[in-house]
Amino acid sequence: MAKKIVLNGLDCFLLPQKVLYIPFYHLLVVSDWHLGKMKHFRKEGLFVPPVEVEEEISRLELLFQELTVERVILLGDLFHSDWNEDWTAFALFTHRYPNISFLLTRGNHDILVNAHWAEARLQIIPQYILAEGLLFSHEPVADLPAYMFNIVGHLHPGCVVRGKGRQQFRLPCFHLKNNVLTLPAYGKWTGLHILPKEDNARFFSVIYDEVVEIKEFI
Repeated sequence: MAKKIVLNGLDCFLLPQKVLYIPFYHLLVVSDWHLGKMKHFRKEGLFVPPVEVEEEISRLELLFQELTVERVILLGDLFHSDWNEDWTAFALFTHRYPNISFLLTRGNHDILVNAHWAEARLQIIPQYILAEGLLFSHEPVADLPAYMFNIVGHLHPGCVVRGKGRQQFRLPCFHLKNNVLTLPAYGKWTGLHILPKEDNARFFSVIYDEVVEIKEFI
């Protein structure tokens, strides 16, 4: 179940797939996928679990079927490092949806050459701004005007919550503080950056197929 929040009068939905959806603009926002990460580590001789990129792609394709999507903004760190065959799978995916535009606000891991971006129908932009004052970028923008909201990635935000029997769970979350909304990393094996509880911050954690605002956590 999605969680609705309102930013500058615009309905925004935090989805359990760890993405943001804005119905008015038919806009889906995905952050920090880190495609190719496991293949990159295996190439370097590290033992890591196999990850099927098609599984992560299929999650987006299911959303394309459930929602009206005309534009996808990828908030940086789309591909983890140098080219590998995961990029081919991603390019095939984007070409299956010629009526959807794909934009990338480049992050620090996005080092592929322009020919690879073009192969996947990606438009590279420094940032993207909606009329309501929502600004999308990989990292927070310095000196953001007070009337604007910055939608960012980069951090892979998470929080620690306590369960029954003194159990503790590390969970990915959407983090809203002042006028910055940080999205969780979309990729499965990206890790979490645990953020501290603060009075002026809100945490919306992904728990199975639901997004829940967390008010009591460690």
